[in-house]
Amino acid sequence: MYMRKLHPWLLGMILGLMPCMVSASENDSIKVGDLLQKASLLPADSCRILFFAKSLLGVSYVANTLDETDEEALVVYLDKVDCTTFVETVLALSLTDKNGKSDFGSYKQALQCIRYRNGKQAGYASRLHYFSDWIKDNEQKGIVHERTGELRLAVSQVLNLDFMSTHPDNYRQLKNNPSIISQMIEIEGRWKNVPVSYLPKSCLNVSPEELDIRNGDIIAITTNIKGLDVVHTGFACWMDGKLHLLHASSVMKKVILDPQSLFDYSKNKKAHTGVRVISFSSLKQ
Repeated sequence: MYMRKLHPWLLGMILGLMPCMVSASENDSIKVGDLLQKASLLPADSCRILFFAKSLLGVSYVANTLDETDEEALVVYLDKVDCTTFVETVLALSLTDKNGKSDFGSYKQALQCIRYRNGKQAGYASRLHYFSDWIKDNEQKGIVHERTGELRLAVSQVLNLDFMSTHPDNYRQLKNNPSIISQMIEIEGRWKNVPVSYLPKSCLNVSPEELDIRNGDIIAITTNIKGLDVVHTGFACWMDGKLHLLHASSVMKKVILDPQSLFDYSKNKKAHTGVRVISFSSLKQ
């Protein structure tokens, strides 16, 4: 039956049953409407992810934009992003467009669905902080599909996530807040000795055919930092036979299409071990 394919998050979006505290501006609303209107005029076979991602080129990089309020809120910024909120913004725009919507309310519902566990904002710990958790939850919603394990050159690693609970002073909401730390410890406990696939960074210099990474795929850069899984995210973009990263750059302080290939970008970064590759299930590529 068709109804069996309707995920709970989609039912919530259709019925508008996902209220939460929101931090947004009128300019955000205007920009979302403008981008969705432009996307509606694109050819059906165009890569909407790259369209939306490139539409945000030059937007300022600002770290920790989701942690500016004391109470957890759905933060909507299109004039400043970090690497994760950039990815979430592009996916939320793409999902809203795929659903045939162009209003700000639908965009906010899509963003909440992507950012929070089961699409429900229920405080700081309900936000999908670890990218492995983000991938798994959004796979369960039917929004993304991780392809890393399907790639011929992929290898396996074992995750043990605990960086947030062991470094609470690095996080405004965790500092001096043992109750939220306890919630994070419970979440991290689900990621003890969990095997995942990744593509070693030494493999990023092979041909497009060997690599099988597609324009618009989400690239999650894996790390050897103890207790962490991913240290940076962006989108795959092929140029002249080389794979590049379209991302919110903390070095350039804005969203850029990196002039270096992804291989060159990562090769001398000791904390980078490789990448995971995630496709947006809801879009035609």
